[in-house]
Amino acid sequence: MRSSLSLTRVGLLAALPFAVATAFAQPTQPGRAPVTQPEIRYQAGGSPLENVEMYQDINPKAPPLTKAEFDKARQVYFERCAGCHGVLRKGATGKPLTPDITIAKGTEVLKVFIKYGSPAGMPNWGTAGDLNDAEVDLMARYIQNTPP
Repeated sequence: MRSSLSLTRVGLLAALPFAVATAFAQPTQPGRAPVTQPEIRYQAGGSPLENVEMYQDINPKAPPLTKAEFDKARQVYFERCAGCHGVLRKGATGKPLTPDITIAKGTEVLKVFIKYGSPAGMPNWGTAGDLNDAEVDLMARYIQNTPP
C-alpha cells in the first residue's frame, strides 16, 4: 500500500509542472497565424521628419512645428501681428491669442479667420495677398503654441 501511495505522489509531482504551464498559458487567438521569421526580423522605416529639428512646445496639445517653421512664424508674427495682439499675445488693441483660447478654436477656424479677417478690424491677410495659404496655415499652428 505504501509503495502505491509513493508512486502516486511521484506521478503527481511529475505532472505538476505541466499542469502549472497549462494553467498559465496564454490562449491563442482563433484564426491568427503564427509569427513568421520575416515578420520577426522586420524593421520599420524611419520617420520622414527624423532629421528635421522640431520645436518642442510645453503644451502637448499644440500642433507640431519644425524649428524652421517656428522661427519663420515668429518673425511673421512680430512683423504683422504683434502690433495689435501684443508681443506675448495677451492682447492690446486686438484680442489675446494665448494657447488656451486658440487651441480651443482649432487650426481650421484660425486659418479662416487669418485668411479672411473680421469686420471688427482683423485684416484679411490671405485674401489681401499678404500671406499665402501655406503661411496662413503656419500662423494658425504657431498661435496655438506657447509664446516664446
